[in-house]
Amino acid sequence: MSLQQVSPHVHVETAKLGSNNSIIVGADGLALVDTPHRPTDAIAWRQVADGFGRTRFVVNTDHHPDHTIGNFWMGGEVVAHRGTRETLLRDAPTHDYLERLFGRIDPDAVALLDEYHVRVPEVVFNDQLDLHLGDLHLELTYQPGHTPNSLIAYCPEDGVVFTGDIVCEAGLPSFQDSRIWNWFDAIEKVASYDFDVLVPGHGEVADRAVLERYRNWGKEVVGHVADAIARGDSRDQACDVIRFPDNIHVDTDDYVGYPDDLVEMFQRRSIGRIFDDLLERPELSHR
Repeated sequence: MSLQQVSPHVHVETAKLGSNNSIIVGADGLALVDTPHRPTDAIAWRQVADGFGRTRFVVNTDHHPDHTIGNFWMGGEVVAHRGTRETLLRDAPTHDYLERLFGRIDPDAVALLDEYHVRVPEVVFNDQLDLHLGDLHLELTYQPGHTPNSLIAYCPEDGVVFTGDIVCEAGLPSFQDSRIWNWFDAIEKVASYDFDVLVPGHGEVADRAVLERYRNWGKEVVGHVADAIARGDSRDQACDVIRFPDNIHVDTDDYVGYPDDLVEMFQRRSIGRIFDDLLERPELSHR
């Protein structure tokens, strides 16, 4: 683990495959934001969290596996937007999918699959919810963006905002569950918070400057798709040729990433999603 303390009460792990994972330490217990993707990392993360005290809440910023698989090994109550629970109940990763994925990213976890099940949120909300930990609290706000059920978590006492994949310092995540208008609106919502520290869904802990870089990365790929539409390219043609750098799912020096065919599927679905959205609302190409 390469845990870093980013404020008086907040500790963040950014070095593992999957989403960033955070521990908020209050006088009356802990809140965790997202959980490790690899089961063996999740088991180790539970031990780290227990070293700080009793976990009361585990917040999932969306339903994607890299934020929620580790729920199974955590203490406390899992908290998320209502849509996260509904999506996991309706469309959780299958045993076969997880067996293949773990075989690639975490071979030691394949043996854990017989005992594993998707742990869905026990506490849900529609618009806003506050979680109190004695001397500080987390403000959870529903904000569709990266997914229809994304949320922003904010610790005002420390000036820390946790964006999930609404903002990623490492690069662009998949757009497959996004709507472009929500994607850009969510960045503006993050910008409206009074914060000193931004904990992104992936990548290094950042400050306010990351918002403009991230917004520009999104504008660039949207512009490429808009140009394809203007040329008269079909949806399939756009999906065949347009790509954006994937710094989230691929192999690095530190860990094994997703299989190439899954990374390719994410790219094609992302470009297709943007293509469809621009056909529906062409003005977004100039946003």
